[in-house]
Amino acid sequence: MYQNTEVVSYIFLIVFFLNEGRDTAWLDDSHLSFLIADTLVIAIGDPDLQRVRRHIMDVLDKLHRHNDQMEVIRSGGAAEGFRMRGSDVDQMYVDKKTKVVTEIPKDVVKNLKIPVVRLIRPPDVPPGYIKLIVLTPDTPWAHIREGTQRVFDEYLLSSEAFLKWHQKMHKTGVRHGPCVMQKTQFGIDQDIAFCLEFKSWPESANEWINRHRLYEWPSKQLINKIKSKGCHIMAIGSKTLNAEKTSCKLKGGESMWMEDPFQWRLSFSMAEKYLVYEFNNTQFLVYGILKLLNQELFSKDTVVKNCICSYFLKTILFWAIEETPSEYWKPERLIFCVDICFQKLIEWLENGFCPNYFIRENNMFLGKVQEWELGYISKQLSDIYQEGWRCLLRCPSLFHLKKALEEARLLISPFSYPVSNPDEDFRTLKTNFRERDSSHVERDVDCALFGEITTVLSNASNADVLEQELQNSLALEIEGDFDRFDLEILQLRRLHQLCQLALVYLNISLTQQRSRRRYQYLRRAFCYLHLVRFADISRGNLTLATAYYCSGRLESAIKYIKEYHDILEKNLGCINISARHSNSIIDPQYRTNFCGRGWSAMDKMSVAVSYDFTVYQQMPLIPLEIALEAVMIKKREYFLSIPPKPYSVFLEILCYFYLGNLERMSDLSVKLRGMLSQMHQDDLYLVYIMLAVTSMKMGKYEDAMRYYCLAHNNKRRLNMYHSNIPEWQSRTSVLFYIAQLLRSFMHI
Repeated sequence: MYQNTEVVSYIFLIVFFLNEGRDTAWLDDSHLSFLIADTLVIAIGDPDLQRVRRHIMDVLDKLHRHNDQMEVIRSGGAAEGFRMRGSDVDQMYVDKKTKVVTEIPKDVVKNLKIPVVRLIRPPDVPPGYIKLIVLTPDTPWAHIREGTQRVFDEYLLSSEAFLKWHQKMHKTGVRHGPCVMQKTQFGIDQDIAFCLEFKSWPESANEWINRHRLYEWPSKQLINKIKSKGCHIMAIGSKTLNAEKTSCKLKGGESMWMEDPFQWRLSFSMAEKYLVYEFNNTQFLVYGILKLLNQELFSKDTVVKNCICSYFLKTILFWAIEETPSEYWKPERLIFCVDICFQKLIEWLENGFCPNYFIRENNMFLGKVQEWELGYISKQLSDIYQEGWRCLLRCPSLFHLKKALEEARLLISPFSYPVSNPDEDFRTLKTNFRERDSSHVERDVDCALFGEITTVLSNASNADVLEQELQNSLALEIEGDFDRFDLEILQLRRLHQLCQLALVYLNISLTQQRSRRRYQYLRRAFCYLHLVRFADISRGNLTLATAYYCSGRLESAIKYIKEYHDILEKNLGCINISARHSNSIIDPQYRTNFCGRGWSAMDKMSVAVSYDFTVYQQMPLIPLEIALEAVMIKKREYFLSIPPKPYSVFLEILCYFYLGNLERMSDLSVKLRGMLSQMHQDDLYLVYIMLAVTSMKMGKYEDAMRYYCLAHNNKRRLNMYHSNIPEWQSRTSVLFYIAQLLRSFMHI
């Protein structure tokens, strides 16, 4: 049964303190806590590195905020620093044009250019929700004008119509709650929330500002900062159960919940972001464990999966940190802290009340969880809780720890030393949680920096967007108060944007009718490509080499291919970053040669960082011999990512073919074939295609047909298991068709 009471959480806290000394399957053991933390670093990421990633993302986000009409704010698990499977990559598009007020301004009629809405909360609107009266119904801004509906004597802004207007602007998106969901360039589902900015702190959330906090979390300074930022208003209303709709009567796509189309929800996403940024390492790991449990254990039950979301778990953590001493949140008490949060979740389910952290009276179970589901979920999670800390081992991400404990248990006997109790199998395993030296830290920070710098992608084919970002970057560097690390982030980002801009200019030069204009764009493109050669060791050189190859300047192409090969031959080690794989590969020599030696990020990037060669479908710079792979990509915003080592050899083969050096071609084809054993399974089909083209050029048609067939088989397997990856969403049967054409050319 739903209960609305302000003392539920305090009662829970008293009961928990009284039971703190009892025996529990959730061991408050330091060695076990460090062991779990060790494994979690692999599963969800190192908390210290997550802070670095968040900082990089925040600096990059500033490039998109030089606009007084729209602000883009990243949210979700990825914005909080998580790099675990299933982390959501969400964005908030904040409308800064529309002015939200609580009182009617005096100049509202005169200034019709600015849309103005008034925030009200009638008695029938539940806590956490409001309505918006449009004071400028004739505004020229279509998203407000078309969302305005007359209700009795007032003009109300419909959250439903507002969201439909934005969905219409994003034709490939589908509605997902208060968001429009669409796929990113990496094939990942991304929620885009369109909201309004309210610069004042809402009156209904004043209790959070004035709340009595025994343990002074969050600090008064942070509370004041959050209050000064105000909040956002999301296009979604409160929900009530539709008595006429039962689960057995629902048709496809129907919901048993009714939503008020004129209500809007107060959102504290930025406040939550600031609070998460205040987490210490233990609190961040607890958050990671809760997300892991939800994704990999709770979600196995359909009812639980549909009702329990990560936002509930984050809210639990906020309350738990606020209501407990800071001494609890230490690495050696990690398991104990998870126990606190797990008990609180079950307590809330039993009471039917999930209090919003900022508006305590807002029961977030309403409109999400039915009463019968509360009892069912409470029973399911209580059963899991009874397993104690070992329930974590049921998460696939902690499989290695589970296997190690099983092996350790086999060695324990009643007389074994120092551990003779099988339930203490974890004491036989060593933890390295506190044993990383500074060179390891620097290596990992470098990996995070060079990887994150490419994750925030602008519209890669729009010259105006790219040029605007470059201008914003220079303006920020001049105006902003940045340290050395921030400046390096901006500088590295500029090099990547210059590379994309060069590709745009190359593409424009191919479509220009006037030769003079074509030459201007071509000259500018090659100028930028020469600049970005030093952005890494592979992509810059290979993009320039490909541009020279496609323009018939074969000797120049070979020159820059060899520059890439010369760096590899030095064997100094590098960080290999690929859009095709989730984890970067770091050569062992990198830490020895580049960490702890005072190298700047710019210096490291020019000699020790390797990116894939990237081909965008909208502006493909790729040899004609393998251009079909780019053409077959279904969606225009996607790109093809090619491993640089085999591609460099293949491009060199093509150059020597047109130069007539068949002997050099033969040597390089052996080298390319030898790379098959070094390739990741996901990259094999591309190497087979390169080998097929090479065989064709050398007149070995039977070998070419065999390689095309192998490419087809590998790509078909990838389509079966990785259908969400953009470059694999193509018609693989075309490859088999090519193989059949080759067959017809062969002499039988």
